Amino acid sequence: MENQYEVLRQECLSCQKCPLAQTRNHVVFGAGVPNAEVVFIGEGPGENEDLQGQPFVGRGGALLDKYLQAVDLSREKNIYITNMVKCRPPQNRDPHPDEVANCIGYLSRQLEIIRPKIIVCLGRIAANALIEKGFKVTKQH
Repeated sequence: MENQYEVLRQECLSCQKCPLAQTRNHVVFGAGVPNAEVVFIGEGPGENEDLQGQPFVGRGGALLDKYLQAVDLSREKNIYITNMVKCRPPQNRDPHPDEVANCIGYLSRQLEIIRPKIIVCLGRIAANALIEKGFKVTKQH
C-alpha cells in the first residue's frame, strides 16, 4: 500500500493537467495516516496550504484540529485529510468544474488506497463532487 501511495503522490506532485499548476507554490496532496478509517475532504487549498504544501494549516485547519482533538482524532494518529483539487485556485475562489474533473482521479485513487470506513466532506463542492461521481469505497479485510 505504501508503494502505491507514494507512486500516486509523486505523480500528483508533477501534475500539469490544468492552469492551477501554473499559479501554485505547492501541490497539496494530503496529510495523515495513509490507512486511516476516516478521511476528511475539503474543497481546495488556501493560501497557507499552498505556501506550506499541507492541507488545512490555516485558521480553518487550526479550528478543525481543535474539534478533532476533542473526539480523539488527529492527522498524526488516525485520520487522513485531503482536498478535491490539489492546487490553490486563485484568490481562494471555488474550484471550477473542469479543475475538479482534472483532480478527481487523484482523489479517487487516494480513496482506493486508503479505503476509509467514513468520508467526511468539508464543504458543498466536495460533497457535490462525491455525490455526482457516486463514490463508493469498501473496506477490504
